[in-house]
Amino acid sequence: MCPRSVSEETPVPTAPAAGNARVELPVPPVLCPFPFSYDEEAARRADEGILAWAGSLGLPPERRTELAGHRIGTFAAMTHPDAADDDHLSLAARNMYAMFVADDHYCDEGPAGASSTLCPARLGRTLTALEGPRLSDSAAAEELVGPDLATRALREVARHMTRLGTPAQAGRLRHETSATFLAMAGESSWRLARHLPGPREYLAHRQYNGALSCLALIDVTGGYELPARDWENPAVRSLTLTASLLIILVNDLYSVAKESADIGSQSLPTLLSAHHGWPLDRSMRITGELHDHLMCHYLRREAQLTADTANTADVSPEQPRYLRGLRNWMRGSLQWHASTGRHHRRAGRPTPATDSQGPAHDRLRTALRLRPPPGLCPHCRDGRSAP
Repeated sequence: MCPRSVSEETPVPTAPAAGNARVELPVPPVLCPFPFSYDEEAARRADEGILAWAGSLGLPPERRTELAGHRIGTFAAMTHPDAADDDHLSLAARNMYAMFVADDHYCDEGPAGASSTLCPARLGRTLTALEGPRLSDSAAAEELVGPDLATRALREVARHMTRLGTPAQAGRLRHETSATFLAMAGESSWRLARHLPGPREYLAHRQYNGALSCLALIDVTGGYELPARDWENPAVRSLTLTASLLIILVNDLYSVAKESADIGSQSLPTLLSAHHGWPLDRSMRITGELHDHLMCHYLRREAQLTADTANTADVSPEQPRYLRGLRNWMRGSLQWHASTGRHHRRAGRPTPATDSQGPAHDRLRTALRLRPPPGLCPHCRDGRSAP
């Protein structure tokens, strides 16, 4: 399937308008066969901490009620059940909030007033903020960073990171956050060019756009350090990228409703509908199936890595803990997406709805029998290798 340009003949479908009545958009359950638990009291404290911190950064009082409904601290607690303490959990929550602010204020055209034209330039300013205490205290840096909520938040995260993490871990966070912002700038270019990416192009791009900067904090939040040889291990990196894509596919399923009124917002369900002419509910189901195919691929790769390193002295004791952290992130993120006010019960927009069994299913044997190439929409095969 070749990429196309967006035109009047190829509109990008959106979720049905909600109006004044509550409209639900069904979301299929997805395969996520990992245990789930979190500390509710730690989550409550983290939620309160994020509200206070956002206020100190300059978030207007009228927007704090909306932020409270997002439960960013709970998101951190659900994805980091092994957090060393409240301070480490706060770092994860603050990083999540900073990334959401950057996405909302720079990339999503809608109520936040973002502009695709200025998005790459604004994202470029974040590079100064990411340096934290190394460069951000100069007058020139303050001129770039100070007036903007997103850059102020990113600078404070960088400072927090230097206090809790090692220099190598701080470098990983800068690298992965910069890569995420580069991917965001790429998505902005699609909007400017009115380019409708094909599903293959979208999936290859999307694994970098969203979760990577958060996954870079798995070990820091847990109070340990994954050695560089494990972080850079190609097999571990492959699992990290696949986990990132799985997390983002869940985000695509739950954010379709929220972003239905945003200009130029793209997700895999809307792209599938545009390319195949499907109704949105079918594209939602196919996106869920693709998630399950990729989860099976992830589980096979994870099992292979475990088998290959079972009797290897070069593997650190931190690597299995990091792999558990990836599992925690995928499961916790799914639970958060299924309940957060960021995606649910938004005024004037439909709300995602799961069926009675909840957001996850455990039909592993059924999913394992389906093996399309990883990263490839099974309905878009064209003879080329998958990304």
